Amino acid sequence: MEQLPEKVNTQSVALSVYNPPPGTKAIDIRRQMVQIPEVAKSLSPVEKYVFAASTKTQIAEIDDATLVAKTGQMFRFIAMDVGYNIPQNADDWAYICTRLLDIIKRYYSQLTLADIKLAFELATTGELNDYLAKDSQGNPDKKHYQQFNADYFAKILNAYKRKQNNVINKAYKALPEPKRELSPEQKRAYHNESVARQREIYLRYKYTGVFKLGIVDGMFLYNWLQKVGLADDVAGTDDDRKQALARYMQRVARGFVNQYEAFHVKRKGTDAPELDFTAYEIARDKEIKRTFDRMIADELQVDNYLTYWK
Repeated sequence: MEQLPEKVNTQSVALSVYNPPPGTKAIDIRRQMVQIPEVAKSLSPVEKYVFAASTKTQIAEIDDATLVAKTGQMFRFIAMDVGYNIPQNADDWAYICTRLLDIIKRYYSQLTLADIKLAFELATTGELNDYLAKDSQGNPDKKHYQQFNADYFAKILNAYKRKQNNVINKAYKALPEPKRELSPEQKRAYHNESVARQREIYLRYKYTGVFKLGIVDGMFLYNWLQKVGLADDVAGTDDDRKQALARYMQRVARGFVNQYEAFHVKRKGTDAPELDFTAYEIARDKEIKRTFDRMIADELQVDNYLTYWK
């Protein structure tokens, strides 16, 4: 498989990645990202193969005739690589291939054929060990037990998808921030949209009791409430760190965290520095809610604390 290309028009590509046209698919963005040198440099050789494989034609976009022809050969090569004994009876092998193809089309159609082949290669070489369940001896369970079936394929492909997600996240983090200047009109529009959003969240809580924040709402709300002198400084408590650890373990269970890192966090418990920011977010959001309660109790009018730009 080819390595990621390293082309130079970083700014134009970065801008199109940060501001994709409506209807742009995630795979289209990744196909643009492979042109950015910073992305390629951030990935290890194996991670480059994983990222490049994710930019090929997805299984959902391949016609059935082509799929049958390509997967028939692919399944045979995978079986040979992992040491599975292909049945001598042609009908038995045809059934296995048909069944596996059905499973892939139904549950893994967003992967590419390159992904499928690479998944079993990485499993064989130990690159998926951190993402596989453990057997009774505590070793990564990547064996097929002479069962070339849906359970075996799901075990390997699910582990691969978790690794792929980590690689894609790593690539996104490596994206350079495009250089762009906002016009005064744009700055005013963004500011007023943020103010309107803060007002909406407060009034929804005041009149419905629903306290729900989006990904960046907490940061903007807390900054605003502190600036106008309503919110207090926050310092995470032991309870906040316990909640942060619980959230972290949920991410571990979903395969979003490298097992090596997870092991060290489990060992350190609530003292793990990896929990610092999450604990702060939890404490911050609690202070926002307490501030809202004080504003409601004191009958403060939220509009008196909001400033729109004209």
